[in-house]
Parts: sequence; structure tokens; C-alpha cells
Amino acid sequence: MMKNPLAVSTLAFQDWELEDAVRICRENEIDAMEIRLGFHDWSKMELSDQIYRENYRKISDGGLRVSDLGTSVRVIGYDEKRLEELKQCAHIAELLHCQGLRIMLGNRHRFWSDKVPEIDYDGLVRWMIEADEILENSQAQIWIETHDEFATGKMQRKLLNEYPFRNVRLLWDIMHPLEAGEEPEETLGYMGKDLVHVHIKDGQPWPDPDRSSWKYTRLGEGDVPIRKIVRKIRQAGYTGYFSLEWESAWREEIRGKGYAIEDMVRQYSYLMKEIMGSGEALL
Repeated sequence: MMKNPLAVSTLAFQDWELEDAVRICRENEIDAMEIRLGFHDWSKMELSDQIYRENYRKISDGGLRVSDLGTSVRVIGYDEKRLEELKQCAHIAELLHCQGLRIMLGNRHRFWSDKVPEIDYDGLVRWMIEADEILENSQAQIWIETHDEFATGKMQRKLLNEYPFRNVRLLWDIMHPLEAGEEPEETLGYMGKDLVHVHIKDGQPWPDPDRSSWKYTRLGEGDVPIRKIVRKIRQAGYTGYFSLEWESAWREEIRGKGYAIEDMVRQYSYLMKEIMGSGEALL
């Protein structure tokens, strides 16, 4: 079985120059960068086309590709401003020669008991239909991440069954369905052929059961069955990227001594090559 390509989200490289992030990725045999838009001086939405073309040159000269763009588009109903933002993201995707536009559906919240706005589901479906049409003449696709109210494969499949979308696919962050109580076998079953990207991370539940997200850990130190999930995804015929999403920008528990991103990328590369190489037979 061939190895899947590896990516790293640039969310991990807060305050880094692009050239240094490229160097760390290449030193650890990473194949692509997942660009988090709006997070660095070199990934802001308002940058000129020329700057993005130069960014692409730096990335490709370093032997890497751009797997996808991590946009800030979040939708809980019909939202014209988010449609305009999606158009700009699709334009940047063309400049960086990548296909995926990661979006999130639902409300951001830290606790299950948080009071959040009600999702306008009909409006959300209408937004998705119009977004799908906008991308009809683009190389880009919408990749919906398992997140918040749409953290499970079950909810994502329900949405995709609402309408025959042509340019919408699914992104599986392997921790979020577990936080919502859905087992990996279930998630994979719901996603099926629409799975196009996978976020790798690890963590464990907080002592407070009201916390909606788990505590992050180094890879292999939490409760996420990374080896099992990667094996099952690959056995199902998945050929896309596995991408490290190291969220130290948001998560205090994975900052400081012992959590340097250079070391985390090295650990990630070693672990994934072991799983996809001879070590896979031991799972």
C-alpha cells in the first residue's frame, strides 16, 4: 500500500516567516503546507496577487505543495458576507494552486452549556447551495471540517444528503467526532467517498464533563486512537493528505518547554511514516 502524503497546518508556525516554516517541513519530509489564511503577515486575505504568487514560488522551490486553505469562514445560516469571503478564498486558492477551502459550520463554544445562537438550518443549506454554485467554475472545493454542531460524520452526511452538491467534500478532524461521542468506525462509514482530508492530533477529556473539547496532548499521549484511525482510513482506499493541526495558538496546554513546533513536526513525521510503513502491520 502506497504512503499517503503528509501536510502540516501553518497554524503551528505562529510568528514564523514562511521560509522558515518551509524549511522545517522539508527537513522532516513533509509534502505540503495547509495554509491558515489571515494568521500571518504572509497569509492575510488582503495581500496582492503578486505576493501570493511569490509565496507559491517559495513553497514550491522548497519542494512542497499547498494542500488546502484553512479559511475563517464559519456559517450558522444564510450569510452573504461569507459568500463574498469564500469567493476571495477561492481566488487565493487559484494563486496557490490548491483545491480545498476548509470551512466550519456551527457555533464556536467551549462548554456544552454555553448559550449559542440557534442554527438556521434551512438558511445554512441555502448558503451551501449558493456556495457550491460559486465554485462551479473554480478549481476549489468546499471542505467541511468536523466541528461544533457538525462535528460528527452523521451530521455531515445529513447535510450532504440534503442536496446533490458538486463541489463540497468532507474534512475529518479525528478528535472532534470523539468529543461528540461518535466512534471512528461510524465517522468513516458516514463520510465514505466524500472524505478528502484528515487532521491529525491527540488529546483526552478534561475532568469537567461540561467542556465540549478535549485537552490537547502530544501525539501518542492522549486517548485518540491515531494508529487505528489511520489504518482504517487507508484500508478504505483513502489517498489524500494527513495533516498535523498543532493548535498551540489557541491551546495553552501545548505551549512552552517540550512543545516546540520543530519537535512536534519531527514526531508527527516519524509516527506517520511508521504507521504507513512496516509498523502498520503491527497495529
